[in-house]
Amino acid sequence: MANLLPYALLALLAIATIASIALFLQAAGQNERLADELAGVKGGLLNSQKELNATKAELAVTKEEIALQREDISGLRAELNDSETEIRELEGRLNESEAELEDTKNTLSHAREEIVRIREEALAMDGQINESISWFRDNSALPGTLKVDRFLNRVEKSCVDDGTLNLGCASYLMKEDLGFLYKDDPTGDRLYSIDEIIARKGGDCEDFSLFFKALLGRFKGENLELEAWTDGIGRYTIYEDASTGRYWYYDNTDGITLGKSSQDNPYAVCYFTGFVDDTRIGHCVIMLANATIDTPDDITNAALVDAPLFEPQDGGYLGSVGDGFFVCETGNEGCDDGDYSLTFVITGSDLFQFSDGKWNYYAGRHGEINGLLERLDKIELE
Repeated sequence: MANLLPYALLALLAIATIASIALFLQAAGQNERLADELAGVKGGLLNSQKELNATKAELAVTKEEIALQREDISGLRAELNDSETEIRELEGRLNESEAELEDTKNTLSHAREEIVRIREEALAMDGQINESISWFRDNSALPGTLKVDRFLNRVEKSCVDDGTLNLGCASYLMKEDLGFLYKDDPTGDRLYSIDEIIARKGGDCEDFSLFFKALLGRFKGENLELEAWTDGIGRYTIYEDASTGRYWYYDNTDGITLGKSSQDNPYAVCYFTGFVDDTRIGHCVIMLANATIDTPDDITNAALVDAPLFEPQDGGYLGSVGDGFFVCETGNEGCDDGDYSLTFVITGSDLFQFSDGKWNYYAGRHGEINGLLERLDKIELE
């Protein structure tokens, strides 16, 4: 038993050694596996580190991009704020424009209404002007009534002798046959028609001039010398009654030939002669002119020089343009304030009146109104 103990110890030791070796081998295997696993982990870690570095690099780029985008966003916000401000300003101006447009529409509407009103007034005025022109044409000749015809027969029989028409004789018969007397105008400043003058049996100087102008128109087709009376040394007979032997004359006078009925145009003209207190006093007579007066351009001292003037109420010679009288010319402001300056002319179809440095006449107004109507038409078309 005592000999077996060492063998038993050796066996146990051998078993223990074998077990230790087994454990060592087992641990060595595990270490190898762990080493492999560690190597795998290290490889994975390296890959992860590479990926992390790449990600960091991408992140850095992304941060830069984000920073740039933030700057862009900041700029866009500023632009947006500017745009919003501009939009608000535009909206404000738009509102102002809309209000202005509405005002413009209202103004345009009122302007169109005004154009219609002006057109109506212009047409009405044009109608009045045409009536006035017709009035002067109608009153450029004597009416063909029995009373007037008898008067004309007396003029032709008693006032025409050897191709000469005695103007003083015609004035005498206006009073003798027609009962003409000088009469103040009760209306103040009205120009009566020839029919009214005959019915009133006279009138003021304008009425006498208008009637005598029409009377001379009756002799336009005859080549009669027109003779007035003027200062002289004899007696100028204006009418003689053959049945009684009585005659009417002006003492210390003589006859003066003024022109011819076929060549000279009679015009009623007016001028100022001075003041009575603060009232301007004027007079109207007849002017005989070889020139024709149709427009203001025809009323000049050069064109009418030597044109004689006579008194239709008695047939007396008064002077001539350039000798005692002169005509106002366009552009000569203040001329109408001068004495013996002709500022009022009645032709066969119109009335010319000088004021503010120019001649105004109905035909001219007619042209102005037509021009106004043409301009109104253009405005409406635009």
